[in-house]
Amino acid sequence: MSQLRQRLIEDLQLRGMSARTEQMYVRAVRQLAQHYHKPPDQISDEELRQYFLYVKNVKHWSRSGTTIALCGLKFFYEHTLQRSLATHLLEAGINLRLIQEYLGHNSPQTTALYTHLTSKAQEMATQVIHRLMEGL
Repeated sequence: MSQLRQRLIEDLQLRGMSARTEQMYVRAVRQLAQHYHKPPDQISDEELRQYFLYVKNVKHWSRSGTTIALCGLKFFYEHTLQRSLATHLLEAGINLRLIQEYLGHNSPQTTALYTHLTSKAQEMATQVIHRLMEGL
């Protein structure tokens, strides 16, 4: 299982989504990735638009099927990828306040929800603390 898929499943569980919703949202992301033969985080806005035109006009998906896919992909792009981006920015040494501004959050607490403490971030923080302590 890819890290993105695992993160999506965890995000859905944290939001209290049902097992069936989890299955349908993961399926929507998987189908999009299979359609373009590339990871979903590399799909452009225009490709996403063309995908929904394809499933409507060629595949003739029902309105409810299209809505479920749209909701699943919206969740993936707005929650899972945004969290991933925030974590990568934090690991790259970008100040949390700047990340807050980039993501358009009003509160640093909201931004903090979108970051994950990784072992890489912990290691970087430990190194900085050690350097600061050596200077005392």
